[in-house]
Amino acid sequence: MSQYFIISYLQIFCIATVIFGQQLILRACCNGTENCREYNQPEEMFGVACCGNEPMNQFESICCENVTRSRRQGNTFIDKCCGNQTLAYDQTCCQGVVHNIPNGECCGSVAFSRTNAKALCCDGSLSLNAELGSACCGTIPFDGGIRESCCAGQVYLKDIYDGCCPVPDSIPQSYNPYNSKRQICCDQPILKIGNNKCCYLRNSNGTFAPKSFDYNTSCCAYPYIEITPKTNNACVSSTPNH
Repeated sequence: MSQYFIISYLQIFCIATVIFGQQLILRACCNGTENCREYNQPEEMFGVACCGNEPMNQFESICCENVTRSRRQGNTFIDKCCGNQTLAYDQTCCQGVVHNIPNGECCGSVAFSRTNAKALCCDGSLSLNAELGSACCGTIPFDGGIRESCCAGQVYLKDIYDGCCPVPDSIPQSYNPYNSKRQICCDQPILKIGNNKCCYLRNSNGTFAPKSFDYNTSCCAYPYIEITPKTNNACVSSTPNH
């Protein structure tokens, strides 16, 4: 005749079966009775927990994203996870990837040494040979504005482009590079010497937005609602309707 004892604890439930005249059988099961482990003595179950659907001993193993890993690696005792892998004290974890770099910095899923003065992480992209004093332009290192400029994640020589001109109403915000010695920033870069000029038109919400126009054929005039064509080669202001 058999006698059954069921004990519920967290994710584990243990079934103790006593068979008269035979040995006591102890089982630790996780998420049902299909994934069980048997024990001969109750003290053997000390530290038992579930890792996914499998029982494990928390003193011998560590659960890393439902994968059972050994806590012992040579003379090292593991107490951390990195993704579903173990992480030792002399390793660095970056987005679930283990790197054999002690006390490192992360750039996305890549690790680098804190002592590398030339390492520069730009928006998740790592450069290991950046010049000292470099800054980030999107994912690209540049000299921080000494001889180079940055616009919309692209690096330019300042002799060619030294400014960044926002494009009105662009979603997401976009930009065009321009040369401030030869151009002005309107709704687009326009030459300082030329037919195109910049007019600031009033929006319905009361703000102003830049708009380039050809001043030989068009007018920027009060009430600054729109660019209007010239009449008899002249600009005529109009009174807005109320």
